[in-house]
Amino acid sequence: MVFSSQIFLFIFLPFVLLGYYLIRKDFRNLYLLVISFGFYVWAGPKLLLVLLASIAINYLGGLLIACVQKSNEGIKRTAVFLPIILNLLLLGYFKYFNFLTSTLNRISGLNIPLKDITFILGISFFTFSGISYILDLSSGKIEPQKNPIKFALYMSMFFKLIQGPISRYDGINKQITKRDESADKFALGAYRFVAGLAKKMVIADQLGVIVNQIYANPAANNSVPVAWLGAIGYAFQIYFDFSGYTDMAIGLGKMFGFDLAENFNYPYISTSISEFWRRWHITMGSWFRDYVFYKLEFKRRKVKKLRIETNTLIVFFLTGLWHGAAWTYIIWGLWQGIIIVIETVIKSKRFKFQLPAYVKWLITMLALLIGWVLFRSPSLRYAGEYIGIMFGLVKSVNNGITLSWYLNLKIATILVLATLASVPWKTVFPGVVKRFEGTLAGIIFQDVSFVILLIVSIILVISSSYNSFIYFKF
Repeated sequence: MVFSSQIFLFIFLPFVLLGYYLIRKDFRNLYLLVISFGFYVWAGPKLLLVLLASIAINYLGGLLIACVQKSNEGIKRTAVFLPIILNLLLLGYFKYFNFLTSTLNRISGLNIPLKDITFILGISFFTFSGISYILDLSSGKIEPQKNPIKFALYMSMFFKLIQGPISRYDGINKQITKRDESADKFALGAYRFVAGLAKKMVIADQLGVIVNQIYANPAANNSVPVAWLGAIGYAFQIYFDFSGYTDMAIGLGKMFGFDLAENFNYPYISTSISEFWRRWHITMGSWFRDYVFYKLEFKRRKVKKLRIETNTLIVFFLTGLWHGAAWTYIIWGLWQGIIIVIETVIKSKRFKFQLPAYVKWLITMLALLIGWVLFRSPSLRYAGEYIGIMFGLVKSVNNGITLSWYLNLKIATILVLATLASVPWKTVFPGVVKRFEGTLAGIIFQDVSFVILLIVSIILVISSSYNSFIYFKF
């Protein structure tokens, strides 16, 4: 069940909200937990067993850590490593077993059979939530949660379960105990949810149609302009698809009284890849920074010359691997890491000459587009040919389909809308926005925009075929 489906919008969400606000406040956590389990079971009853296993590993692991606080260092380390290893084994089996097996077969010449493993929705997201709980508990940042219902709710809230944002226990725990459930907050949540729905239906899904058509062709069958359209179209598609889901998740959270962490901050205005990763998938980036990069920095602080560069590459190798069990994701991650290392080295030289901001932006966008081709391509060979076509290094085969076949008035309009929606206009024109905020004209404009977006999105939901969110497979 996806947020942009008819059954979620017209049946699940209205009935869940009605039931939530009709029952007593002291039963709402339990109600939300049962609903979250039901939401997850919709994807497949077997999937719930994996989620329950993850909850049990981290809940019992937390209690174990609390029990051995006065023991020696060896026992305390074992109590921390045990749930982390179990988390990683769970993630590794369901997400990476066949990838590792097939890689081993190619390298060694063996023929180890692959397994028919059920894909577990959201496993990367709830596994990271569990590991962060264990690590924060071991460092003394938080106290163990002894209430199994509250802990299970932290791990499995339906509005963040499948695609995040990746939550930290200390940011959710207080809200589970006490949260603001007001009409104003509900209204803000509704606005945010509709904005996310519009991102998904009006921009991401419409661009997804032509992007899928372009990438369905053999790479060499695309002309140079078509290849660039596919690359730019996918860059917008994945941003508005994922940020749209995040907006919907944050909006749903507010409807139930929760404030979830922000996950995007206009990443396509970045003038460096480093800045991009401070604006893109913020909760994942901060997770790797706090639990991997800083840990490596502490362990390897004596090796100053190689420390930052190698740690950066390790983090982005893991970032690529986190996204999927394929070499395209791994190389995509390393591509980001290599560029950030180059940026770090250049910055350390402190050159007197500085490139203009628009040149740095163009270079950043070019690097991102190359990366998104790697990310979207079915194989490294396809990605290499596609990038070669883009830059004229590979001769394209004329298949008779020109740019105008893909780039009609509708797609051109959506690309313009996507460009406009990628800019923080409140920052660009703060005086104009401030002048209208809170005024009657501003309120009318906001409400009319909300209604228009809602109507258009609902029409597209009803008329469109099922289209899952891109990050569901991660």
